Amino acid sequence: MNGTGLNEAALQHRPSVFDSKFDPNHDSNDGQPTMEGVPEEQSPRLLPDVLRVAAKACGGQVKVVSGTAHLSYADINLRSDRLAGRLMAHQIRPGDRVMIGLPNSAEFIIACFAVWKVRAVVVALDPCTVAANLRSILEKIEPTALIAERGFAEKVLETPASLRSFRAFFLNHSCGSPLPTAQMAVEPLESALVSQPAPAKIPTGAQPDELATITFTSGSTNVPKGVMHTHQSILACASFTQSYLKLTQQDVVMLPLPLHHVLAFRRFLTCFLAQCRLVLVPGIFIMKQFSETRPTGLVLVPSACHILIDNFSSFLRKAGKSLRYVEIGSEPISAERLQALQTILPNTRIHLTYGLTEGRVGYLTAGPNGNFDRMDCSNHGLEIAVVDSNGHSVKPGETGEILISGAGLFQGYWGDSINEQNALKTRGFRTRDLGMLDENGKIRLIGRLDDIIKVGGHKIHPREIEAVLQGHPGVAEAIVGGYRGPGASLGCMLQAFVVRKQGFFVSDTELLAHCQERLELYKVPATICFRESFPKTALGKIQRHLVA
Repeated sequence: MNGTGLNEAALQHRPSVFDSKFDPNHDSNDGQPTMEGVPEEQSPRLLPDVLRVAAKACGGQVKVVSGTAHLSYADINLRSDRLAGRLMAHQIRPGDRVMIGLPNSAEFIIACFAVWKVRAVVVALDPCTVAANLRSILEKIEPTALIAERGFAEKVLETPASLRSFRAFFLNHSCGSPLPTAQMAVEPLESALVSQPAPAKIPTGAQPDELATITFTSGSTNVPKGVMHTHQSILACASFTQSYLKLTQQDVVMLPLPLHHVLAFRRFLTCFLAQCRLVLVPGIFIMKQFSETRPTGLVLVPSACHILIDNFSSFLRKAGKSLRYVEIGSEPISAERLQALQTILPNTRIHLTYGLTEGRVGYLTAGPNGNFDRMDCSNHGLEIAVVDSNGHSVKPGETGEILISGAGLFQGYWGDSINEQNALKTRGFRTRDLGMLDENGKIRLIGRLDDIIKVGGHKIHPREIEAVLQGHPGVAEAIVGGYRGPGASLGCMLQAFVVRKQGFFVSDTELLAHCQERLELYKVPATICFRESFPKTALGKIQRHLVA
């Protein structure tokens, strides 16, 4: 589990159709009828129902803050109705795939609900998706509509062979010369959001097990795979998170992560289910928004935590007093960094998530070594097991692969056969994550099966060594890999790559001694190389395969 925008240029607000302070005397429906849907229920079964129930319950209260836009759920509901009408006008039908390439914004959320209202499927992509991956995705899903920034649309147009399936483009901030498109309609998104709803009713008959999203993840193969989730699996994840975090209408959740990323995508839906206020920001430079909105919840990734701890600790210590919790996801973070954050925010609960694009799993707690590597709580209805290569449960103290099944699990990968999807339901999903059962029956996370290094007949999990290195006060980040030394007959050798903490100088000799005191001899790296930084995704996740 890709970008936290840390570029200050991205913080400049762009004009939006929503750029006006919320007026409590304004009629959210503008006197216009909204499109019909299924009846509201206490426990929504479909994603559009979540919005309708929230709009009815919260009236004109400001619930989504995005730049200068202050919107109620009723505003979101009305505008998504309007966009749904325009989608239907262009013959977007149930089951069609609609691609969304928008930044953190209210428009992104509105686009998702509009797509779901017409029973189509949301395919949300990083606007920075490289051309080769974009071409592959277009060929696989054959989208019928695009809702995106102009720059993303231009990138799509560079793959003309993949354009035959499109019927309409809806462009945000669509100024400039007309796009060279002849076979499809092109509309400004701003116009679609203020137009009259189409007279036709929304398609009915949607079921909870109907496909709602396709999320592309490269996983460990660098081949884009389309992870399919239904309304049911998405709502199971959102319901669990709401319950675990005890979210209510009074909470204010700040989300500085890109909404196309699965962690942020799930959290915005959790906020709508809890009917709390959602504050969208384009990056982690959140000082102004913190002061204005006084969030009770903050969602981060480790790279953002490092920046806040190292550069904005005094601000966070003062402004963060409103925070009830901080949630950290995407990849592991060292115990030392967590302790530093807890020192800055002594009255704030810090939660570490564990999950995959394929399924929201749960939260982690600290083990005896101080590392947050024990499963604490898991998604309701989700079964977690640690199994050997034959699929049999391992005994306490043994290592195996983590297998998940039940509620919240994905439906399969786009292109899977019905048999493959049925096999996933009956056998569960092997995560490629390694786990060990401790004496109390808790699952300890070890690392990725793909990352195992064999040295002298020993199977070594690099994250154990990385955690030791990151426990040194002079180390900011560490990655451990295997390489063939001059004596290839000796097999693989361990090599550590280290980024020093700013203001510290630590030598390789000192770090090797640090490892020798804490690790078995065969786990001590043969060499340590220093780097100024590590290559990372836009979300700040280290690209391990590029480090060496």
